[in-house]
Amino acid sequence: MRDLKEFSAQDLQRRLGEVQDAALVAPIAITHRGRRRHVMMSIDEFNRLEQAASARVYRIGELPGDLAEDLANVEMDSRHDHLDKLLD
Repeated sequence: MRDLKEFSAQDLQRRLGEVQDAALVAPIAITHRGRRRHVMMSIDEFNRLEQAASARVYRIGELPGDLAEDLANVEMDSRHDHLDKLLD
């Protein structure tokens, strides 16, 4: 589990600005009665995590047919033709 800086729910009520500033630097844990209950983070970090979670990775054998066909038909830009010589 990631080592998060912790603030209590009371800290959140009493020192909102400080807690928000800390969450802009890195995700923080909000605790209630000593137990982690919530995470606060910047919107940029949230968007990064959301985008990473939606990325798809396939093994070669699991690649959907339409994507396999698209990959088979990709043509390299002619500016990179010199790289073909490296494969010979």
